[in-house]
Amino acid sequence: MPVFSEADDRPHRPDDDSLWQESSLFVWHDREAGVGGFWRLGQEPVVGAVNSCFGVFTHDGLRFRSNVTGAPLAPADRGEAHMGWGPHLRVLFDGGAHIAADFPDCAADLHFADFHPRFDYHAIAMPGRKLAGAAHHFEVSGRMTGRIRIGARELTIEALGYRDRSWVRRDWSTSRGTRWWPCVFGPDLTTHIIHLVHDGRILKVGYVWRDGETIAIVDSDVVVELESDALTPRAGRGVLHLANGDTLEIACDRSDAILMHVRGYTAVETIGTARMGDRVGLSNLEVSSNAGGGSALPLCTLGSNATDGLSRRPA
Repeated sequence: MPVFSEADDRPHRPDDDSLWQESSLFVWHDREAGVGGFWRLGQEPVVGAVNSCFGVFTHDGLRFRSNVTGAPLAPADRGEAHMGWGPHLRVLFDGGAHIAADFPDCAADLHFADFHPRFDYHAIAMPGRKLAGAAHHFEVSGRMTGRIRIGARELTIEALGYRDRSWVRRDWSTSRGTRWWPCVFGPDLTTHIIHLVHDGRILKVGYVWRDGETIAIVDSDVVVELESDALTPRAGRGVLHLANGDTLEIACDRSDAILMHVRGYTAVETIGTARMGDRVGLSNLEVSSNAGGGSALPLCTLGSNATDGLSRRPA
């Protein structure tokens, strides 16, 4: 099975396509500490732009969010072993991934350690096929550790986490719906499902990492409970049919959610607890519902954070 090298974690040379982008995504949740977070950084070096959505929350309602799209990409935002956005956010790929965040109301010093090799996502989930917008792509479960400050509160975390790296042409205007759902239960068990509405069809792929083995998901059913904003998930459940004949049932709830808006694409990153049988872990249910192909920002949300800066979740 193809595996990406440590060098592929570092920034890549773009081609001359204005839609070429390179992204790095992290999500984490420490149930015991009562804190979770998300960061997706996308850089578009051909057009000199950056997209970043960073969010942190506590279980008792404290929130921080920063979302920019199409912001200027500074020369210092890309280096031999790092990517970032201005003075606020940076990830250093030094054999692992070291994240630094620096805002007046939120700061973080975090390290991500992988649970397994950087498998070629397509070789696992959809052998013989390629998904547009993800030609160079790997996803890895792991553990996020370090410290976070949100407002005046400082927290030490040891969280389950998941990350995603890609570098390829991406056209954000083509997606009409997404259900991207990684769940991490520990070093021995991760599930990943994606349902994508694209080019008039629905693509369903995914994989399971279990006891040192990767198993393709050949079919799946995902149901999402949405709030009345028609945007924010409250819970989700799925049935996964594996290539080896096994069937798994999985469910998740919401601890909090962060709204991401990038180049007209709006999605809600719903972070909470995943359950599968007697296993409990991290869930990040990303949902975008855009059947009509709109690109405007939502006017209101219920349950997801669309406010930049420090805020508190409504009771």
